[in-house]
Amino acid sequence: MSPSTSPTPGPKIIQWILDTRPLWPIPQMEKSRDQVQELPNVASRAFSLITEEQKSSVLKYYHLRDAKMALASILLKNLVVAKYSGIPWKSITLQKSELGKPIYVPDKSKSPTSASIEFNVSHQAGIVSLIAAIGYEEKVEVGTDVVCVSERGTRDGEMVDRDGFFAWVDMHAEVFAASEVEFMQKGPISLDEFGIPGTIVAGGDKIEQCEKRSGSVKVKIMDGGREREEALECKRVIEVKFRRFYAMWCLRETYVKMTGEALLAPWLKELDISKVKAPAALPEQLDEESLKPGEVGKDFHIMFKGKEVTDVKMELSALGKGYMVGGAVRGRVGLEMGSWVELNLEKDIFEVAEGNL
Repeated sequence: MSPSTSPTPGPKIIQWILDTRPLWPIPQMEKSRDQVQELPNVASRAFSLITEEQKSSVLKYYHLRDAKMALASILLKNLVVAKYSGIPWKSITLQKSELGKPIYVPDKSKSPTSASIEFNVSHQAGIVSLIAAIGYEEKVEVGTDVVCVSERGTRDGEMVDRDGFFAWVDMHAEVFAASEVEFMQKGPISLDEFGIPGTIVAGGDKIEQCEKRSGSVKVKIMDGGREREEALECKRVIEVKFRRFYAMWCLRETYVKMTGEALLAPWLKELDISKVKAPAALPEQLDEESLKPGEVGKDFHIMFKGKEVTDVKMELSALGKGYMVGGAVRGRVGLEMGSWVELNLEKDIFEVAEGNL
């Protein structure tokens, strides 16, 4: 179903993506703040749909990319409420939970339906994601996170070349369980993560110990009943390890956001997510701007305070060459997520908003 058509009845999970990178282009200026202050003129149609308080929250940012994502986040939150509550766009008001998370509380005096709407948003490197649970009688919690593996690629690579990959992971160890840190540093890596057929029969430990991007490691591979030796560039090994790290980061952030807390939650080290393999982009995915869906990771093993978590469904999807987006839902057994749908600003947002002011 197109996001711009009338919503179908019944409980559902909504997963939307909005790419702000091509939206509201503003010429480079000497000061980043000047670009941000120009945004109300360039994005006047979008600004006409938000409150004065929301406008101020967008214009507080120093960098244009952050302001655009903040604007898109507001539009997506209003869109999901407008589409599924029946409330006119201009009448939408969101409240905050005890933990400061934006929430929608149905108001029967304004809405023709009292359908529950639980949502969560995330944004990174120009991409904004929204996941929502619509119309469930029981409580359903949702969370999402977006990561861009290449956004800090140059800086990450330089730090790894200087200090080593293990030390780089240790910088972030306070937000991971000890077993997760060990897995990211030294966990086995299969050949399919390099896009190479076959199975490593010798030299896998060299890949696990690889810490810097210079040089190569030799491994023996069994493929089709034949054994061969191949040299894997350490640069490629580190790229695979970076992708696994950001996959782990995205999953943890997705889970934590589902709870309404942040990565400063006191129980972080008691959350342990395993059986993680970073979803791969499509082999032909070379366009940095594309968000074409790739692999989807599922069936992660989640432990919390020593007990298995069975009421949370998590997925991690590759988008384009460098992005991954996570989704989490907690509620009754059998809840399922679908595919992430990329929205069109004109068709899917403006037409809905302006047709229901």
